[in-house]
Amino acid sequence: MVSVFLSALTSFTGAMPDGSIKSVVSGRLKFVYTVDNKRDLIHVFCADMEDDELGLHQRIKRVRDVFAEEQYHKLTTWDGQSKDIWNDFEASVEKILSGIIKIALVGFGGVGKTTVLNLMRGTDIPIEYNPTIAVDVKKLDVSATYEVIIWDFAGQERYTPLWTFLLRGTNIVFLVTDSTVENVVSTKRVYLNVIKKRKQDLLTYCLCNKQDLPRAMKPKLVERILNVPCYSMVAINPTFRDEIMNLVTTAIDEWARSSGQKEGQALVEQTEELK
Repeated sequence: MVSVFLSALTSFTGAMPDGSIKSVVSGRLKFVYTVDNKRDLIHVFCADMEDDELGLHQRIKRVRDVFAEEQYHKLTTWDGQSKDIWNDFEASVEKILSGIIKIALVGFGGVGKTTVLNLMRGTDIPIEYNPTIAVDVKKLDVSATYEVIIWDFAGQERYTPLWTFLLRGTNIVFLVTDSTVENVVSTKRVYLNVIKKRKQDLLTYCLCNKQDLPRAMKPKLVERILNVPCYSMVAINPTFRDEIMNLVTTAIDEWARSSGQKEGQALVEQTEELK
């Protein structure tokens, strides 16, 4: 049935604008498809009729982009039979279907958020300070299950109105401080209030950066003030990369457990309602 549908699909997708997404329902199945006219490709998801339409659209767009960036060149040598060359693409698709985890780096300007991001990604630490404009978004290869995206928020005061908007869809927040008394107190007054206004629960941690400087507040003291788990950090020191990556992995695992428990509780409540 799928083969017949795909054959029929090619007859009318030529009129679709490049990158547009459409769907059609057949019985209990929903076919969501998009075209890449530049490469003469059609990407199709076969999903359950009750699957979230917006979520499917976001995922098929991501699959289309990943294929174009990482896999398209393989078509020139593919014999049409072997499946082994697509193994890494299948792994990418599994991540995309499992979902995207959005991690936000939040804090005032100059505390080292971008340096933390570079440390996570294993890239060179910039010598000069260049403030982030609005937001910087980078992919982080740290999970075999989820696609992890890091959002580095600009900390300048003029971007304050954007903070609440940028937190939408965030799963994990890393507050970054420079470990000074003034910065820690301001972080509690400004950023924690913004986070608490979000209706969804956000896993929140604090990175007490610049611990190598004199008079830096120790993480245990910062934790007493902010009331969130705090960790020592010297983002300009490459030896701290293992620590930050372990923390990111722990945060993802904690989010996954929390998310699974909520889904399980919702299922129980739905079952009780049916009874």
